[in-house]
Amino acid sequence: MKFNNQNEDILALLNRGIKYDLDRMLKAADLLNRPHAQYKTIHVAGTNGKGSTCSYIESVLRIAGFKTGMFTSPYINSPIEQFQVNGKIISEEDLSNVNEDLINIINDLELSFFEASALIAFEIFCRESVDYAIIETGMGGIHDATNIIVPEVSVITRLAMDHCEFLGDSLLKVSEQKLGIVKASIPLIMIEPEQPEIKILAEKKCKEMGSEIIFVKNNDETDGVSFTWKDMLFTPGMKGRHQKENALLALNVLDKIGSFSYDDLYNGINSSSLPGRFQMVSFKSKNIILDAAHNPDAISVLCKALEEEFPLKKIIFVVGIMKDKDLDGMVCILSKKAKAFYFTKPDTDRAAESEQLCEIGFERYNVKSFIAEDTIAALSLALDKANGDIICVTGSFYMVKEALSIIN
Repeated sequence: MKFNNQNEDILALLNRGIKYDLDRMLKAADLLNRPHAQYKTIHVAGTNGKGSTCSYIESVLRIAGFKTGMFTSPYINSPIEQFQVNGKIISEEDLSNVNEDLINIINDLELSFFEASALIAFEIFCRESVDYAIIETGMGGIHDATNIIVPEVSVITRLAMDHCEFLGDSLLKVSEQKLGIVKASIPLIMIEPEQPEIKILAEKKCKEMGSEIIFVKNNDETDGVSFTWKDMLFTPGMKGRHQKENALLALNVLDKIGSFSYDDLYNGINSSSLPGRFQMVSFKSKNIILDAAHNPDAISVLCKALEEEFPLKKIIFVVGIMKDKDLDGMVCILSKKAKAFYFTKPDTDRAAESEQLCEIGFERYNVKSFIAEDTIAALSLALDKANGDIICVTGSFYMVKEALSIIN
C-alpha cells in the first residue's frame, strides 16, 4: 500500500536515523495523556520469531472476541503495515488523521522514524478503544521506544546476535538488553535459552523485579509443523518446524492472561500469517519462497525449513544482506543448501556490496555465484535458470520487500 502525500511526513523521518533512549518517547506520550496506558498490552522482544509470535497471539485474541491492535516492525511492503486493528491494516485516512494531530509533537521532539511509528500506534489503538495491543520491540529492550508500556505479560522469543553496534558484542550483552523489557511484578514468558549463563541472567533479573518467569521449550522433534500442547493438537498457519516454538510461546502467553476454548486457540494459531515468513508464492510458473531471515540464526532456521519442505532439492538463492550483518556466517549456512547464488544490493545505503557477497559464495564455499544489478535483475536471472528448481529470496527485509513489489 502506498502512502499518500500527508503521510510522507512519516517517511521523511527515516533520515533521522536511530535514537536509542526513552526520554523523547516519555515526553511525547505525556503530551498525549499516555495513550499506551488506556488498554492492555503484551510486549514482545527477542531476536527471531517476534513477528510470528505477535501474530499468533493477536489472532487468538481476535477470534476469541477481543478487539485487538498490533504494532510490528520492520514492514515488508509499506510502513502502514505496522499498524493493524482487528487483524486489518488501518486505512490511509485514519493514519493521516493521527499523523496530522501528532506531527507537531513528532517534529518538536525530533522523534526518529521508529519512535514516531510507536507513538502513532499507541494513539491509534487508544482512539480505536482496543482491548489488547500486541507490541513488538524494534531491536532491543531497555531503551527501545516501545518500552514505556507496562504490559500484562512480557515475552522474549529466541535470542541471537544482531544489532551488535547498539546491543553489544556478545549474546550475553544482547540478552541483557532484551531483558530490559521486564517490569516489576509482570510475568515474563521466554524461550528457554540454550546457554546456561543467559538463563541464570534471566532468572536473576526477574527475581530482582519480583516477576514470575516461565521458560518455554519445544521438545517436539517430529516432522511437520503440528504439535501437541496440554493434550491439544495444533497446526500453525505459518510454515517451518520453527513455528512450533513461536506458536508454543504464544499459547503460554495466552494461558497466562485468560482462559480460551480449544476452538479459539486452534483457529487462531491455524489462521495466523505474516508476509515474508517462509511465504510461498507462484510467479511465472515458478515456485518462490520469500523469507526475511537476516542473521545466521534465522538463516539456519530457514534452511532447516527448506530441507523439511524440499528434502531432495537444492535451492537457487536470491540474496541481499545488510553490511552490518555476519555476511560470511549467513552465506556459509546458505551454501549447504544452495545450487546457485544470485547476489544483489537492495536499494538502501545499509546493504552490503554484491561483489563482496559473490566472493564469499564462490571463493570460500565453491557455489556458483552471480552478481545482479538490482533485485529485478537477480530475480529475472533466477527465474530463467530455475528449471523445476525452488527459488528462495532472503537475506533481509529489504530483499523480500523489493521481491514482493515485483511479484505483486
